[in-house]
Amino acid sequence: MSDSAKQYPKLLAFLQLFYPSLYKKLSDHSSKSDIVEASLICSNNADSFQAIVFSDGNSTDGELLPVYAEKTTMSMILNSWDWRWVFAIHILFKNEKIFTLSFKQKVIALPSGQNSLSKIFFKNLHDEFYEQTEKMLHESVTLKTSLINIYSNYI
Repeated sequence: MSDSAKQYPKLLAFLQLFYPSLYKKLSDHSSKSDIVEASLICSNNADSFQAIVFSDGNSTDGELLPVYAEKTTMSMILNSWDWRWVFAIHILFKNEKIFTLSFKQKVIALPSGQNSLSKIFFKNLHDEFYEQTEKMLHESVTLKTSLINIYSNYI
């Protein structure tokens, strides 16, 4: 199994935490072992996600931010927000890239300082994640190959 294929359950875990409907779509086309690993990650390592956000025209150095994935505790609404143009994001799990999105610039509120990204931030990116996961699913069906192969090629 390639290194990028080993990252696939981490993507599933991220989607399970932030985009349950997208997780459901991908998990319907994923192996049981990847689904089990994703569930274990959600249960034991939800605080191990990070994101590199590329904003304000800076395409070489992004800003590394922790990702706040707790489901039950109070959200990070209390943070002050900094509105910026965002055009790409790398999702990391324990400092290893698991997913990348590039899109047309959009204004998104980022927490100021080194505060965590929360569900509020990722809610604003739902359509971008939806579009990319739909492309991956469509390609998997069209090429009659596994979703994990499409993911590996994407990464």
